[in-house]
Amino acid sequence: MSDADTDTEPPAIFSADDGIEKLWVQAYQGEVLGEALFEGIAEVVDDTEHARKMRVLATLELRTKEAVAPSLERAGISTEPDVEMLSVAEAMAAGSVDSTWEQMMTSIDSVTGQFIPLYERIAELDPAEREAAELLVAHEVALRDFARAELAGRTDSSLNPVNALPHMR
Repeated sequence: MSDADTDTEPPAIFSADDGIEKLWVQAYQGEVLGEALFEGIAEVVDDTEHARKMRVLATLELRTKEAVAPSLERAGISTEPDVEMLSVAEAMAAGSVDSTWEQMMTSIDSVTGQFIPLYERIAELDPAEREAAELLVAHEVALRDFARAELAGRTDSSLNPVNALPHMR
């Protein structure tokens, strides 16, 4: 069951007291994790179409990460991948072999519900970087819409929201 089915809010992954630097790091390293996770799942999933879709999502995470890197650099924040995030992604990808495709899609839907408010908060705290924050929100909405389309059986068009993003063209 997804959060949309229960009308409950997913648990927050940040606090109202978190400063902009912490939020930017969390956002950027989330992209690092996502890219590595989707690539890792693509390597272990036994369905070639699912693997192809995971590679598209990995590309989305990479391009989003690259698009927001200048915002971090302007703030003096490192864009080096956190080795802990890479380790977490590797473990999650390895663990995904025990999950069904539907479970993975439900997880994506849930996680996007946590990250969208984080990205919206970045826009509130750092108006000069609103464009980057809005790109983060748009990419997360596209991921959510992809997962929901997969769950609804609209597999032929599920990547349309991802591919429609300007930084994916």
